[in-house]
Amino acid sequence: MTEAVSKGDIRRAWLDEDEADLSAARVAKHRLVEQVRRLVDAAFQLDAGDAGYHPDDADDVNDVNDTDRAARFMALAAEAEALADRIGALPRIPRTDIAVEGVNASQARRHDALLVERSTINGRGNPLAPPMRMWADGEVIRGEAYFTAPYEGPAGRVHGAWVAACFDEILGCAQGASGAFGYTGTLTITLRRATPLYTKITYEAGFSHREGRKIHGWGRCYADGRLTAEATGVFVIPANGRMGHGATG
Repeated sequence: MTEAVSKGDIRRAWLDEDEADLSAARVAKHRLVEQVRRLVDAAFQLDAGDAGYHPDDADDVNDVNDTDRAARFMALAAEAEALADRIGALPRIPRTDIAVEGVNASQARRHDALLVERSTINGRGNPLAPPMRMWADGEVIRGEAYFTAPYEGPAGRVHGAWVAACFDEILGCAQGASGAFGYTGTLTITLRRATPLYTKITYEAGFSHREGRKIHGWGRCYADGRLTAEATGVFVIPANGRMGHGATG
């Protein structure tokens, strides 16, 4: 699926790296983040028992059992709090140092600045990310995302803001085919039909043309081969030509 890109390809900040090139601790951190995503999904979908979803279950209409259920949830909350305290007590990434050092950081520190590690869309180290996976196919960037219940908007459908955010991310990467990067100036989304949950959503994006400091790009996403949304974007290159995501333009 993944096409290898050269070390000089400025789109690498977004693209997955082989786990063999990562430290054992970073791979383990990614595993921890995956479990946090599972925890968020499981907690979100917990049935409080007061809505009558299972009328044949006596637990759902019995006040005593409601109290027991509340006690069980509180016990789980205490366990989650204890785990959060344990993780919070461990050494943390000095975000200000990473922002200042950027591409001049050591290889390990630079990795923490890459979007493939920290992004809320495709960051393997970010539990808020669905996550989206992205890879290069020549000048086109392709991606896959799988949205679960916490990303829901209308019932059974992905919230449009997440559909748009994924476009922002993949077009942001694809603009690198121009040889430079800019910050998002304008992002125009056309939603053709609902994007379903629990379905592999495929994205594709590419560079269109450049006008001075403005880079134009396009994108599309599909569910089961059917077009669900399209996007165009205009990205503006900073006056100094530098971006803060581990790549330069």
